[in-house]
Amino acid sequence: MIHATPRSLTRSLLNIARLIRIAAVLARHDALFFLGKLGIAPGVVLLAHLIPGKRLTGRPGQRLARALPECGPSFIKLGQALSTRSDLLGEKMAADMAELRDRLAPFPAAEARAAIEAEFGRPVDDLFETFEDEAIAAASIAQVHFARTRDGRDVAVKVLRPGIEEAFQRDLDLFFWIAELIEKLRPEFRRLKPVQTVVILAETVKMEMDLRFEAAAAAELADNFKDDPDFSVPKVDWLL
Repeated sequence: MIHATPRSLTRSLLNIARLIRIAAVLARHDALFFLGKLGIAPGVVLLAHLIPGKRLTGRPGQRLARALPECGPSFIKLGQALSTRSDLLGEKMAADMAELRDRLAPFPAAEARAAIEAEFGRPVDDLFETFEDEAIAAASIAQVHFARTRDGRDVAVKVLRPGIEEAFQRDLDLFFWIAELIEKLRPEFRRLKPVQTVVILAETVKMEMDLRFEAAAAAELADNFKDDPDFSVPKVDWLL
């Protein structure tokens, strides 16, 4: 007999509640097959099938790729990770998932400015001569703003989404919970190592949220191609 601790019970209840909300999103895109195939929450899937107004266009993988961004930034990363696992999804669905683009609506410029000021302890207008409030690119983890430094250099400023670390941690806990259930309840899936898949996803996300890794990679790339006149890499300002 398995005895659930209060902590594990609370975790399960929270994740079930979140799973219900996710099932509702999948249902609207007629992508519940994703949860149904896992076989871990048949009651949730059954109820979600009753949701009206389904969008039925496209292949299953295309519908799933449209649904995941609505579930949150972490699910974009999950979809991208799954696109490499044709053993889990099948060749056609994995190919459709590979088309999933990491694009989200930008968060407000006021929040970007607040994040920069909290990091540097100075107003944005003290750090930059100009700072463009309209983001030039926005993805699941961060967005980019053009700016000009006080000494006249044009720069691109990458800002993490507010609360993104907490959001990813919450979603990763859900992913681990689901993966653990799959390995317990569906022995035939154990060979696919769902928990290990989430571990790799967690490590990838952790690195992507530490912008120093990206800056170091850019600096290394610039050094590798410093003698190539046809290849240019933006310089990293380590002091700003």
